[in-house]
This record gives sequence, structure tokens and C-alpha cells, in this order.
Amino acid sequence: MDHQSVEANGLIDLYRRGALPPDEEARFEEHFFGCPECIAQLEAARGFQTGLKAMAAEDAARTVVQAGLLAWLLQRGRLARIGVAFAVLLAAALPALWLLGENRELRQARAAQDERIEKERQAAADRLAESERRRREERRQLEDRLAAAQEPPDDPVPEPPRPLVPAVFLLTAVRGEPDEAATIDLEKTGETFSLAVDPGASASYETYRITIMEAQGRRVFRQEGLRPNALEVLMITFPASPFSPGTYRLALEGLRPDGTAADLGGYPFRIVR
Repeated sequence: MDHQSVEANGLIDLYRRGALPPDEEARFEEHFFGCPECIAQLEAARGFQTGLKAMAAEDAARTVVQAGLLAWLLQRGRLARIGVAFAVLLAAALPALWLLGENRELRQARAAQDERIEKERQAAADRLAESERRRREERRQLEDRLAAAQEPPDDPVPEPPRPLVPAVFLLTAVRGEPDEAATIDLEKTGETFSLAVDPGASASYETYRITIMEAQGRRVFRQEGLRPNALEVLMITFPASPFSPGTYRLALEGLRPDGTAADLGGYPFRIVR
């Protein structure tokens, strides 16, 4: 709030009469105590109002005294009229005596006014200091919350452990169309999964070859030179990304030393996501 807006809106007179809303009164007081011109105008307005009240009281008292004195003289005889001269002198002296008393009352009123202004100034200064204290406290609390939000938690939640080995699906050899194929859910396997193929106890080939085809017969994977592990099964690990949902068939062949291959059966499975 600046001095120009104070004068344009008559805020000094509204403040003197206590007609400002609380929030606007607080903003006026913040400007008032730093503006000597506003302080001088407020004190002058209050002094002018006190002088008007004193002059009105003086005029009323003088009218009553003069009217009463004249009425009394008219009702009296000649002796009373002789005292008119004395009454005139007395009437001339009364204003001087009244002014002496009035000056004393004005000084007392001015002192009371100064005391009231000082109390109002102190109260406004106290309110301003309290408002500043609250703002500093709110800012400190906000800075503490921001600092706490940036600090890492004392006990961070550990990430779920990733599987150390891929999921393994055991395939069973079937002849013709299978009634029920093994189902592999890619949402549960992770990034890789393994197929375990049992060539059977009668198979005695040193190495094997597998071929994976889609239901339409398109080949999607082939690998040869596979050897059974300690459990006498062939284990093949695949990345999950090349497989789309659908039905697949794994063909197993035994490789002879002369390079020819023997068909050992088909192993169907289904990919879902």
C-alpha cells in the first residue's frame, strides 16, 4: 500500500473512525508507521476534531449565559439596571476566564490523544511483529518439509529379487494332434524360459537336433549338437521376446555318426501372454 492510494481512498479518516476491515487496517498500519506524512495528517485530523468540539461548547455556553443574564435584568428594576455596567465588565472578563479553562482542557485532551495514538501505534507494531513471526515460522516449517522430502528414506523398500534361473517347462512327446499341450505364460516367466525334453530311455544318440515350428508350419528355431544333461534330458533356454501367443511344436531328432537323423517325436506347447 502506497501513500497515493491512502489519500485517494480516504483511508486516514476511515482508520480514525475505525471503519476499515481488519485485513485492510493491518496493511494500512504497515504503511502508516513508515510514513511521517500519514502520521502528521492523522494527528492533525484528530486535533481539528477536538478543536471543533471545543468551539461548539464555547458558543453554546456563551449563548446560554448571555440569554439568562438579559432576561434577569429585564425583570428587575432600576437598581438592577445600574449593575449593567458591572455585568458588561463581568461578561467581558468571562471569555478570558473560560479560555483559560478551555486551554487547560485542550492540553489535557491533547495529552490523552497523544497517549491514545501511542497505544494504537504500539498495538499495531505488536500485531505486525506477531504477523512477521508467524510468517517466519511457516517458512521454516515449509523448508523443513522440503528438506525431508529430498532426503532418501532410512529403510528403502528393496526391489523384489529377480529369478536366478529361468522357468522350466517339461514337454511330453505325443503322436498326432495333442489333446492338451503345455502352456507357457510369458507374463510369469520373465525375460527367458527353458524347455526340458526327455528323449526317452530307448534313445541312445550322442547328439540331438530340435526344430520349433508354428502351427502354420513356419520354422522359428533350430539347433543341433545338443547333449543330455545329468538328468538325461535336453535343456534349451530361449528369450521370451521372439515368441508371440500361439501354438508351437518342437520336433526332436537323433543325429547318427554318418550325419543322418532319426525322428524321435513331436512335443507341442502353447504360448500365452
